[in-house]
Amino acid sequence: MSRRIGLAFALSLAASQAFAHAHLKTASPADGATVAAPAEITLGFTEDLEAKLSSITVRDARGGVVSTAPAEAVPGDRKALKVRLKPVSAGTYTVEWAATSVDTHRVTGQYRFTVRP
Repeated sequence: MSRRIGLAFALSLAASQAFAHAHLKTASPADGATVAAPAEITLGFTEDLEAKLSSITVRDARGGVVSTAPAEAVPGDRKALKVRLKPVSAGTYTVEWAATSVDTHRVTGQYRFTVRP
């Protein structure tokens, strides 16, 4: 009987790890924030990421891309990505992100923030 319980526990643990996804945990600037013009966007996730398979794109209100290069890993933090921005003016911006965790699960999302005049 204890062997079955041990096997069931091991299988449930493996299943929970297999269904892990990198969810957005932190964002700077934050969703809905009104801020001074940022120079970069930094996103933190709940799982380690494959930075080369993940992305951040920032768009102005007209849909123009204001991020300057592909997203890159934050040094020393395998759960975070950042992207530099062109100089931005007052207005609303949309951050579109795609995160691929080290177990290759991919999740996507977006949020908005406002740059004050």
